[in-house]
Amino acid sequence: MARKSSRENALTEKNNRKFSAWKYSLRKLSLKFTSYHPPPFFIAVIVMAVAIFLLGGGIYDILIGPAAAIPLGSGRFLSYFPYQIHEQLLVGSLAVMVLYALGATGLLLIYRSTKYVRDPHQASMLIGVGAVLILIAYVAIEVHLYWILHGY
Repeated sequence: MARKSSRENALTEKNNRKFSAWKYSLRKLSLKFTSYHPPPFFIAVIVMAVAIFLLGGGIYDILIGPAAAIPLGSGRFLSYFPYQIHEQLLVGSLAVMVLYALGATGLLLIYRSTKYVRDPHQASMLIGVGAVLILIAYVAIEVHLYWILHGY
């Protein structure tokens, strides 16, 4: 058998060190990814965004591909099918998603107000703004459903 030259041994040793360093950095990166815990507020926002997408009819919009709106002429359009609660248009679906997001923002503001226990003015202001956002979203969604059911 032929013996390796000192130059080949040095190259092999250098490659082994590089490979070992690469394994170490990959292991370290893997440990960072597995031990990462996102903040609870970030998780709440992501869960709410997914819920808003699902409740607003996002899957229906993707799979069915409804029309954007019904043109009425002279620059006017309807964002819903009158008297038909089981069908939706894209604009109506997006409007409902925005209203749900408005209500969810109100809920998140009320949740964030619990951080300001020592500053009652700040806490009450956040609670008030959050409650107003929830009320606006609720009333707007009810009006939208009323229009659909009664054909306005």
